[in-house]
Amino acid sequence: MSEYQQSADLPSGRPPEGTVTTPPFPERPQFYIARVPPTWTRILLGCNIAVFVAMIIYGFVVYQDWNGTENPYVLIFFGAKVNQLVAAGEVWRLFTAMFIHIGVIHLLFNLYALNILGPLVEGFFGHRRFLFIYVIGGLWGSVASYAFSPALSAGASGAIFGLVGATTVYFLRYRENFGARGRAIVQNMVIVIAINLFLGLSSPGIDNWGHMGGLIGGAIIGYGLIPVYAAPSIIQLGRQPLAEEQRTTTEALWIIGHIALLWFSIQMITNNLLG
Repeated sequence: MSEYQQSADLPSGRPPEGTVTTPPFPERPQFYIARVPPTWTRILLGCNIAVFVAMIIYGFVVYQDWNGTENPYVLIFFGAKVNQLVAAGEVWRLFTAMFIHIGVIHLLFNLYALNILGPLVEGFFGHRRFLFIYVIGGLWGSVASYAFSPALSAGASGAIFGLVGATTVYFLRYRENFGARGRAIVQNMVIVIAINLFLGLSSPGIDNWGHMGGLIGGAIIGYGLIPVYAAPSIIQLGRQPLAEEQRTTTEALWIIGHIALLWFSIQMITNNLLG
């Protein structure tokens, strides 16, 4: 609506002479958080689909099995987590298992979750932090599974639960800034965690340790990588993005600490399995 309504007696829209008018409110700075596009989310979605298709083709060509994504020989060939093989030196399986899915339902569920959570986490944390949260959260899930679950395991669930953990700590940190929306997201994350815990404990074949390891690992790595915002150095009228405090050294040390702790945990678990 314009400042003054058009009047039938005043075609020009001006107030009568001598009328005291209230000037428009001056424009004020309006700060917002600039979000980045989900570039890595799309790449990871594509990687998971590509590996799944490759497993189907390999399973058919080598074993004449169209259901290669559920064939244990195919799963092991592509890098599923097998405790005995990890303990024998194939530590890389803790990483490759994050891109393997056992059956199409498993794949579709994780693709859906990644498509929902990925843009949220990548948008607010940024490309680099998002990738570290996804990978390190997923590795913590694999390590927890390695420690407590003897079964063959694969899937992006640990990494996705890492995104759940990072989302939760971010919106808990800024819940007052986001108002009702932030509180609703935190509540939704708590519901997601509760439902998955219930399903995991009541259904066989679900790697609950991988889920919980990813959740806790993602929350901890996400806590150390949460962006810290500040007003821009030059404040202008109208909308402008908040500036981020540069914490490159602190974040790098946080990531290095996680990698060192992951390696130490793997060595301890391996020694326990072999001893």
